[in-house]
Amino acid sequence: MELIKGKVNRTLHLIFVAPSMIFIFFLAIVPLVYAVYLSFRNYKLTMPNGSSRFIGIENYVSVIKDEAFIQSISWTLIFSLFAVIISVGIGLLLAVLLTNSEQSRGVRLLKSFLILPMMVAPVVSSTMWKILFGAVYGPINYLIELFQGTAVSWTGETLPARLAIIVIDSWGSIPFCMLIFLGALTTIPDELYESALIDGSSPFTSFRKITLPLIRNFISLVVSLRLMDSLKVFDPIMIMTDGGPSGSTESIGTMMYKMAFRYMDVGQGSAAAVIFFIIIAIVSITTLLITRKEEVK
Repeated sequence: MELIKGKVNRTLHLIFVAPSMIFIFFLAIVPLVYAVYLSFRNYKLTMPNGSSRFIGIENYVSVIKDEAFIQSISWTLIFSLFAVIISVGIGLLLAVLLTNSEQSRGVRLLKSFLILPMMVAPVVSSTMWKILFGAVYGPINYLIELFQGTAVSWTGETLPARLAIIVIDSWGSIPFCMLIFLGALTTIPDELYESALIDGSSPFTSFRKITLPLIRNFISLVVSLRLMDSLKVFDPIMIMTDGGPSGSTESIGTMMYKMAFRYMDVGQGSAAAVIFFIIIAIVSITTLLITRKEEVK
């Protein structure tokens, strides 16, 4: 009887998991395999049907030799570093402040207000920020000039354009980090803080000695998720700068898209996509290994 029950349970597990596995297979694995296949072929959208041919690793060589693509890798990694630090840092700070505040109606309304950016579609938020960063009629430049500053060309100069992209991405991702940390902070018993207060510990000491060690796993999770998400940045760049000025804000994702659909070279675009996948895998695995080592310590 127990044997039959065990077989039934295993079968039920497979039945419940099957829809998700089928979904992942057709929407993730199949496109990846097809991209690898196309990356070894001379396939352009301007060519007649059936004229593509196998060319080995020529697409990969062309992509790697492309200075613009190498620059996009460098900028994507720099962007990810700053985006993760800002979103995780501010998200944790807001979570701590909201947790330590008296849970009045005003605080609950503030939480709801801070979550709103996460609810806005990336395309909509990027368009909104593009209007705010407008060089001539943008409210941000108006405020700068109001305080006797000089208007900034947010899309015409490299540093302002990159800062704008980081701001747009961070604005949309901070609420996600805050929500995770709000949940993490509720798992810490109040007795620990009360004991630390009796011992004369300052709020900063309690945060460093109690809060950070107890939510370390949550921090590792958020950093890993934000890192993988920031490496795929696309919407803010395409809408705000379209990779400009002079390609200084091109990410790997935008370069891959332009190769395949703007320049009609699907073979090179697929090769760039495979390289992109490898970079994300390497960075993600490295991050997980580092955080795991920290947890062991």
